[in-house]
Amino acid sequence: MHVSRRTLLSLIISLTLIVSAMPAFALHPEAKIPDQVNIDHQACKVLLDIASKYKIEGVFSKEFLEGKQQLTRIDIAASLSQISEKLAEKVIKEGAAAVSSEDLNRLQEIEEDLRSEMLLVHTRAFQTRNEGLGTSLYPLTKNISLSGSLVGVFQNSIGNKQQKDGGDATGRGDLVFNFKITDSTIAVVDIRAAGGTGIDRRVASLGGLNGLATNDGDNVRFYKAFVEQSLFDDRLIATLGKIDITDYFDNNAVANDETSQFLAGLFTNAPTVSFPLNGPGVRVHAKLGDNLTFGVGYASSTASGDGITSNGFGIAELDAKVTFRELQGNYRIYSAVDASKPDNSVKTQNKSAYNAGISVDQQLSDKLTLFARYAQREKNVYLTSRSWSAGLQYTGLIPGRNDDTCAVAYGQIAGAELSAQEKLVETYYSIKLHDKINVAPVFQYIMQPTGNRDAADVAILGIRSQVMF
Repeated sequence: MHVSRRTLLSLIISLTLIVSAMPAFALHPEAKIPDQVNIDHQACKVLLDIASKYKIEGVFSKEFLEGKQQLTRIDIAASLSQISEKLAEKVIKEGAAAVSSEDLNRLQEIEEDLRSEMLLVHTRAFQTRNEGLGTSLYPLTKNISLSGSLVGVFQNSIGNKQQKDGGDATGRGDLVFNFKITDSTIAVVDIRAAGGTGIDRRVASLGGLNGLATNDGDNVRFYKAFVEQSLFDDRLIATLGKIDITDYFDNNAVANDETSQFLAGLFTNAPTVSFPLNGPGVRVHAKLGDNLTFGVGYASSTASGDGITSNGFGIAELDAKVTFRELQGNYRIYSAVDASKPDNSVKTQNKSAYNAGISVDQQLSDKLTLFARYAQREKNVYLTSRSWSAGLQYTGLIPGRNDDTCAVAYGQIAGAELSAQEKLVETYYSIKLHDKINVAPVFQYIMQPTGNRDAADVAILGIRSQVMF
């Protein structure tokens, strides 16, 4: 009997997920998965046994297999998801009999214990930038989970001749609610409390020295609220609502998150791309192949959404993933059109202007990753028209501290009307005190601030703490 590919794929999904159609399997109390998991845990043995049986590689890291590292529940959920996807591919190629129902049931038992973590794993919104919001999802109901984080930064300037040297603190807290509507539809609401203008009120710059700083005082708001739909086995993903367009475009593995990576705006996203503030928008990403993705997005240039059709920001990006000898690289190229109204500070003309850029991160070893960014926009329309940055990240620099991360970056911002290029160096060392707690000393040195050739260089010392829950 002939079975169509679509019918077979539906059967695979039904067999591998099963969760919505069958009673829950219950793990023995001793087999419950704790917050910190060792290689000898029963669930890990099951996953390894099935991975070995079906020749699935890369399920766990070498350090974990050697007993030198512990994993979290979300790490185990990610490994489970990886195995499920490989088994689905196997059935597509070889038929339904290629995977035994007994093995699927064993995976199902583990998945039931990791129900809330699997929500996170299957949410594309959290697989990019939002991973920093927290790795513990607490189930409030069967289909609603909660995660969050608290981040604080203290910085002090040295050699500031424009204003008196001093220290400034900023803070941010996020509560993220994840709603599972259907197996392929989720909704996310991010409630954020933030406060403090930070060192940026003392040291003026073009790119910003503290990505956590606010310019409107203490506030609590709905930072994001959107619905996300996955189609065609996750080959097409669409998001609609109040979004942050940088969650989906101009990403970078080591220079994209001010809460856990570089703090300055120059190294978080390209400062010479006119990314709008969070507001009404939509994005669609299509998987063209295993390693090639194309995405388009459109967002309002204002947070209110007023004049969204005439004052919007549109972007298209092509992402390529390259793997060589187990070393992964990501290469992104994008172009955008900015139709926002002039603000007479950054944008000086009322014109729909082009923006374009590239973002690259490439592993050179399992510990060392390089990154680079370049962006430009129409120079007669903006105060700043060109920027670039580059740097590296290294994990486990100190023996016995395999989870610590250190990084250094250098970048420049230029504009036709500026007398010089603003230049910035930043380095940090992130110390993992606990699976959910990180502390990072941060050093910055800014040269020719605001692109003023006569402005004195300033050094900034700081410390950042992050608690995830």
